[in-house]
Amino acid sequence: MIAPRPVVPQSLDKRLVNMALLVALGVILHRVEALLPLPTPWIKLGLANVMTLLALVFLGFKEALVVTGVRIFLGSIIGGTFLGPTFFLSFTGGLAAILAMALVYRRGSGPFSLIGVSVIGATTHVLAITFSVYFVFIRQDAFLHLLPIFLSLALISGILTGIAGNILSARLTEANVTFR
Repeated sequence: MIAPRPVVPQSLDKRLVNMALLVALGVILHRVEALLPLPTPWIKLGLANVMTLLALVFLGFKEALVVTGVRIFLGSIIGGTFLGPTFFLSFTGGLAAILAMALVYRRGSGPFSLIGVSVIGATTHVLAITFSVYFVFIRQDAFLHLLPIFLSLALISGILTGIAGNILSARLTEANVTFR
């Protein structure tokens, strides 16, 4: 696991610029992902979550939370789903995922690599969305039988996103790119 540099105070302007860059890259990845052919309309790879991982590693929890929220907000506006069910499900899943990832990551001192952190985030995202759909839209027990499939796909997407996060954070660290 790559140990991030300790968070040091930075100017508000630089912090906002870094967060804006991560949001912009996350929105771009979100829209690119929408163009990819996937087996079902509600299953996504979660490529934009790489930016959440980078925000968590290099900026901290509060900034990662803001990056996630703004990324979902802007992505839904651009994608035409703002204030629709997809927006609320995405927001619920994203919020649950960043909270779970922050709990297990703990500034790099936790027991998980970014792959483990990402898998936990993807799993939490799927659980939050699945139970939101179940309790708000589809009160059918048969829907919950899909949960093992959803969790299997979350495992795969979490591993892929975590690998991308590991590679990017290593390259950024090697290149002496600073977010501070």
